Amino acid sequence: MVPNPIGPECIRVTKVYDWVVLTNRDRNKVQIPEECFAAIEDARHEGNTITATCSEVAGTRSCDFIGATPANIPTVPGAQIVSLAFHVHIRVQFFCNGAPLPGCNFVVPVSFMDEVILCFPEGTEINCNIFDVQCTVVLNQMLGDMVVLDVTMCKDVQVEAEVKLEVEAKFCGPRPVIPIEEEGFVCPTPRFPQQCPTFFPTLNCDCQGAADFSGEATISVLEGAIGGVTTGQLDLTALVCDQCTLSGSRIQVTFIDTLGPTPIGTPDAEGDQSFTFTGNEFNQPTCVLDAAGLVVGLTATGTGIITPAGGVPENATFTLILADVDPGLDTATLTITGATTTVVIALTEAVNPGLEVEVGDCDRFPV
Repeated sequence: MVPNPIGPECIRVTKVYDWVVLTNRDRNKVQIPEECFAAIEDARHEGNTITATCSEVAGTRSCDFIGATPANIPTVPGAQIVSLAFHVHIRVQFFCNGAPLPGCNFVVPVSFMDEVILCFPEGTEINCNIFDVQCTVVLNQMLGDMVVLDVTMCKDVQVEAEVKLEVEAKFCGPRPVIPIEEEGFVCPTPRFPQQCPTFFPTLNCDCQGAADFSGEATISVLEGAIGGVTTGQLDLTALVCDQCTLSGSRIQVTFIDTLGPTPIGTPDAEGDQSFTFTGNEFNQPTCVLDAAGLVVGLTATGTGIITPAGGVPENATFTLILADVDPGLDTATLTITGATTTVVIALTEAVNPGLEVEVGDCDRFPV
């Protein structure tokens, strides 16, 4: 039998320098084809029931690397702001009393642009993909011949480079050349991109939290000198350190303004105050403890993108404060500050039935 003892080996592998998961959720207004819209209107006038579905078209997912610029953040040397574009095609179909409507099966493109801070040293490359797409037709938001699609897209972004490693997980080089009895050229040892050690991999969080609300809410929206207190449909989902990992954090907010008078006693907002917000960078949260040392709340800060109605996306900072006080006293406050738009969302379980807040402790892995 040939001996096969265990010993040090050198392997060629793809090394991950950074890795994030991004989530986008947005409501997109889509034009209904003329033939389809006429069929919908005829069916409604005859008293029929109209329903609709939307789904991803297989094989249409794509991701494009747009570019990268230095982040210039002292605490994360070597970081880059990477711009990415994600695309997918969505099929929309309308039904009359459960039967497909003629001319009402059409495909529309949906795209999301993301900017994310990554460890992206020279010699590495971006590997990004879409791993899940969910879509819902919001029929109660039909605006003339437009229909609203609620699309959620989950993306995986990795920074990679092919390297040679020892099995103990450190860089390795080629073996020395066995000399021959003549002088020859000696190739230099290859060098690989160095890891950004200050922010990947990350430490566990000390606490974790989540908040979820969907329903009518009154919030404060100020766009320049225009705005005030306004009421509309609010959808808010917040996860901070999901599974005790900072990269598992996300905030998604969609607010559709109810045009017209606001509740009695509140100033009426001018114009459409609708907006969407996505939190894309999170700092380690600050945990709030009770007298017994249990985690009952947290404060999270970070940055994201806010897009006002009819406006352009702009960078923003946010502060999220969660309080898990049972029974019936949960609160969630989110303050978003952009270049031209400031939003304050203050929810309480008493005023906003359906608000769910959960906050808990995390056990760090031993160092």
